Order: sequence, then C-alpha cells, then structure tokens
Amino acid sequence: MESGILRDTLSRKPAGTLYHYTTQKGLLGILSCNEIWATHTQYLNDTREYRHAIGVVTDEIDKRLDGACGDGRRILEDMAESVRGGLWGLGDQWVNVCVISFSEDPDSLSLWRAYGGAHSGYAIGFNPIHLADMVRREEFYLAKCLYEPKEQTDVIQALLDMVFKRNMERFSRGEPTLHPGGDLAFYLHHYAPILKDKSFSIENEWRIISPPLPCTREQFDFRCGNSMLIPYYRMPIAQADQPLKLDKIVVGPTPHVEEAVGSVQGLLTRKALGKVPVAHSAVPYRNW
Repeated sequence: MESGILRDTLSRKPAGTLYHYTTQKGLLGILSCNEIWATHTQYLNDTREYRHAIGVVTDEIDKRLDGACGDGRRILEDMAESVRGGLWGLGDQWVNVCVISFSEDPDSLSLWRAYGGAHSGYAIGFNPIHLADMVRREEFYLAKCLYEPKEQTDVIQALLDMVFKRNMERFSRGEPTLHPGGDLAFYLHHYAPILKDKSFSIENEWRIISPPLPCTREQFDFRCGNSMLIPYYRMPIAQADQPLKLDKIVVGPTPHVEEAVGSVQGLLTRKALGKVPVAHSAVPYRNW
C-alpha cells in the first residue's frame, strides 16, 4: 500500500485557475473539439526531464547500496538496473505515459516564449474543479510539479521504501517478482513527470499524467512532429452532462491587441462561452 506522501503527491488540489499555454491552432482545436492533447513523455520538448528523475532515483539507491548485503543488496541492485535499463532501454521506454502541462501563472514571459507561437499565444484558464473532474473520469492524475530537492528526495525515498518492502516480502515467501526490480519502473512513471529541476520553478507547473496507455486505445493517436511522429492522447475536457468551464483566457503579447482580444471574444461567444473574460498580457515582450 502506498505511503501517505505518495498518495498526497498525486492527490493535491489546485487552489485556483490553471492555465494552459498554446498557439492559435491549439486554442481553436481545444475549443472546437472539447479535448486537449496529452503528449507522450518520451517525446516532450525537454528530453532531460526523465533523466533528472532517473538521477534522483539512482543517487538514492546508490546511497542504500553502500553497506547493504545479502538479499537486500541483490534486490537494490535489481531495482537500480530496472530504472537504468528500463526507462531508457528497449523495455519500458515505450510505456505510453502522456502528460499535459498547466501553470498557476496567467502571464509568464518564459511560457509565452516557449509555447505562445511566433506572434500570438493564449493562456487558457481552466476551472480547477471542472478540470479535476475531467481528470478523474479518465482515471488520470492531476499533480503539482516538485522543484525542491528535499521534496523530490522525500517522494523517491517513500517510493523506494514501498517497492523494497514488497520485493523483500515476495522473496521471503519464495515468490518471484514480476520482473527484475519489482514494480519500481512502473511506479516511477507516475512520479517522474513531476520531478523537475529547480531552475524551472518559475513555471509553477501542474501536470495531468496518464497511467500507461495501450496504443490501441481509441483516443491514442499520432501527429506530425519536426523530425518524427509524436504519440499523444486526446483527453476530453467536456462531456454531455458537464460542459466546458473556463475561468479566463489571456491573449499573449501581440502587435494587434484589440483585434486579438476581440476575435477570442467572438470565438467564445460562438462556442457558448461568451461570459468567459478575456484579458491581454501585461508582459512588455516583443518578438515582431
């Protein structure tokens, strides 16, 4: 059974609106289809993300190996190998875990630069209660990213404690583990997407995280990327009995402020979301 810190990490509730930064194409797609795309973790823009999590895990296992002996040492070695070879080798790297990123910040310079497009981006403010309901329906997780090393270490220590205990219990009963290292690689897919380097803390990020998904699932699909096909999952953000709820839309830096705000207001009216307020970025940023 998972410890309290592990349950709490994946069950925190946002206190306010969560903003998804996107382009014109992204805004139109989200409002037209009532769905948002979750990208496969192995195809995110920042390939270092999982490596950071792997580093935290392997550092902690190495500390435990120092002085370990007997069955405990063998189990720890198996756990280390399952992470080093599983997430990046030919085994579990193709486990289809997908994520969607949000921020608590409605007007972030770094996020406009990263996700806003050439001359016009949008921060779509999702109602947190509505978003949590949609996540629950899909049996996904909505979790706040952890940036502080102490927080990350606490989570990983709890995860290692849990997996190690299960492996030792199986070994004492003479039961084989499902695979070397037990369930460590599987559970790490839940937590690795929210362990981020402290330098990214300014993003105040939350993420929707899927469980491992079969590529045959109806909403699992592929899109064109710059150099390869990108796997993704189309997550519904509205249902027949639960229409979409947005708190706000912020129009990013643009040379045509009034026109950009006006067109979004018209789009919202067309989609029966006319009461959603639209604001313009106050960031003094020009890329035109």
